[in-house]
Amino acid sequence: MKVGGYVWLRGHGNKPLRDTHGEAIAFRIDATKALAGHGTWYELRTAHRAAQDIFGGWHTGLALIPITLPELAEGPRQ
Repeated sequence: MKVGGYVWLRGHGNKPLRDTHGEAIAFRIDATKALAGHGTWYELRTAHRAAQDIFGGWHTGLALIPITLPELAEGPRQ
């Protein structure tokens, strides 16, 4: 996962975090930081205002589901 890439945050049942309308919320990776003994962390940002306030910021790679631009246009994997 690289800066500028898109991810979903892992939610309940390892599925993408969704908004109140059931749509998966995509996050953009703004920065990465490798921490010795703690792996790589990713700074995330989304246009979804409430999700940004609650979930924007730094997350470990384990919390992320990588997505491609075609998947972003089509929606989450079922």
